[in-house]
Amino acid sequence: MDAGIVEVRAFFDLADRVGGLTLIEVESVTTSPTVESVAEHIGLPQGSVAFAMVNGCMAALDITVAPGDRVALFPDYVPYHKVYGTCVI
Repeated sequence: MDAGIVEVRAFFDLADRVGGLTLIEVESVTTSPTVESVAEHIGLPQGSVAFAMVNGCMAALDITVAPGDRVALFPDYVPYHKVYGTCVI
């Protein structure tokens, strides 16, 4: 991956809004990009991301993102049937 690129993956309802995978140039976001500013940059409204992971580890929304990072964004509601693949009544 290019050194100035951040890989952003949105999951569940967030993926429905912006697609699953987005590659962005981290410098195009702001001088000190955070997880939250990256989410807003790809089109997610403020407050729509409940939790995130950066490079496979849980991360606060105010953590700074660096070139080469992988960011995963999750909504506050994760449907059980999408996680486990079964219908829930």
